[in-house]
Amino acid sequence: MMQPGPPYGVSTRANDADRADVCAIVDNAYADGELDPDEHRQRCAAAMSAKTRSQLLDLIHDLQARPPAFTQQPATAVAVTSSRKWIVGAVVGAGLAVVAILGILGFFLLSPSGSSPSPAPPAQAGSLGSGSTGTFLPLADVVATVSGDFQDQIGHAPEHVSCPGDLAGRVGEFERCSIIDNGKRYDADVTVTAVNGNRITTHEAINEEVPSPPPSRP
Repeated sequence: MMQPGPPYGVSTRANDADRADVCAIVDNAYADGELDPDEHRQRCAAAMSAKTRSQLLDLIHDLQARPPAFTQQPATAVAVTSSRKWIVGAVVGAGLAVVAILGILGFFLLSPSGSSPSPAPPAQAGSLGSGSTGTFLPLADVVATVSGDFQDQIGHAPEHVSCPGDLAGRVGEFERCSIIDNGKRYDADVTVTAVNGNRITTHEAINEEVPSPPPSRP
């Protein structure tokens, strides 16, 4: 179980970096099997709407996870006194000597072969376009996420969900899905809120479309 650092009162406000960090912790817990899909979705949604750091800590207190960054104690600089200066100088001098020796050994090991390391191949551009991390949420997962949120909000699974395609793994990326259920149409806006490696956190907003009134007859 995670043991957070210094306690925070309910009045300590959370910022976007705090929320994104906690969402990443919840994503890792989901990937490790600590949370099921519903718990993962609910905790991510709660983290993105949390107002205080105390609320964020409540979402991860039972997880085997690292503490969030905002619970870490800030590093304290230590002044070097006159009695310690010779120790610091000796340590720095020894470190420079080791670096010099390693450089000489590397030169003699590489020079007989006369070959230089091959340059690394250029990274291939992702299929999702310029600026993308190469990570994306597959269309099937987008549809499943929207369906699950609709069921949580309305109380039953929707009859039909249609989304444009894969969702690029880039914060702020957005797409609008369409839901049809019991003769009503809904819009579901899916927005990427955090990307941690190959894990993508999204926020969904589902609203019923209000049909336009029929045109009046002359």
